[in-house]
Amino acid sequence: MKLSYSAISTYLECPLQYKLIYIDKLKRLPKPYFSFGRSLHKATEFFYSAMLATPPTLSEFLKYYEENWESEGFESKEEEKKHFELGKKILDKFYEINSKDYKTPIAVEYNFNVDLEGIVLTGFIDRVDELPSGNLEIIDYKSGKRFPSINELNEDLQLSIYHIAAEKTWEILPEKLTIYHLRFNTPLSTQRKPEQIKEATKKILKVSNDIEKGKFEPKEHSFCPCDFPQYCPIFAHKYEIEKTPQMILGETDIPKAIKDYVQTKEKIKKLNAKANEIGDNIIRYCEDQGFSRVYGEEYSVTVSKVEKKGYEEDEVKKLLEDEDLWQNVLSFDSKKVKSLLEDPGMSYELKKEIKSLEKVISAYNQLRYSKLKEKKEN
Repeated sequence: MKLSYSAISTYLECPLQYKLIYIDKLKRLPKPYFSFGRSLHKATEFFYSAMLATPPTLSEFLKYYEENWESEGFESKEEEKKHFELGKKILDKFYEINSKDYKTPIAVEYNFNVDLEGIVLTGFIDRVDELPSGNLEIIDYKSGKRFPSINELNEDLQLSIYHIAAEKTWEILPEKLTIYHLRFNTPLSTQRKPEQIKEATKKILKVSNDIEKGKFEPKEHSFCPCDFPQYCPIFAHKYEIEKTPQMILGETDIPKAIKDYVQTKEKIKKLNAKANEIGDNIIRYCEDQGFSRVYGEEYSVTVSKVEKKGYEEDEVKKLLEDEDLWQNVLSFDSKKVKSLLEDPGMSYELKKEIKSLEKVISAYNQLRYSKLKEKKEN
């Protein structure tokens, strides 16, 4: 199986979308940010691609940008012009910064295909530089509106894939993994530890395994709907591109049913709020008067205290650490402690000590009503 970062990230975002794009070969709709990003990337590639001791001139650089500008996806000529001019401004600053200390990179837009436990990882690395130490710096250009945090870089799967590819290609551990954000013309660098690469490898292998098993369920997220709502069971009915079958219960008017359902749920919510307010008044009355049950004409209401029992983490932790059992309940959860108490391997004395630590963690009043029995007539 051959997988790129783009394919992996698409699967993690939505397995069904992965299937539609990479297996069914449906084409994504053009987007302005795709065209803008590709145009900037091509220009930065040109800046270094001659592999000469000096960069192109600024006029050559901007001319290349203009001649290779991508115009797909923009809603209007005005929007396209706005992005084009923004790109010129970005590249003008890029040239000013990077032409001063220009050095020939090891590789530009490097296409890699490397084996990872039977999977072929493929992709393009924007730029590879040699550092003074002789080690490598992997540079990936970004053109989005938001500057990433260092925490995001530390967890970035794409950079981990580039690390793996570079190590397997040049047999050198990359010293720096750098995002160069074009809008800000600012680099931000990180590194990878062996455990991070191990974790990234596990994630990639799981994606590969799930694809082989045909797991292509839809996953709703903040970017929904995608370009293919007609093929998604979450959005197909809304877009009515493929007719959704009627509900089993005969000729159900779905829009009316939805309206009735929501209105009914809203009524229930309001009634629950009203019932809670009245219930609080009853509880206060009972507490003031010292009653646990009060009576009306048809019903009685009983007030009872509901207690939730559990354990305080610090108290239990000390006991379990002494017996080398704390790892069995990490992270702390009272349910795990209770489950541990059923372990036949735990000594009776320790169980007894832990049980003695059980206490009321929280409590609330609960109302229970019942219909009064009718009085028998004499």
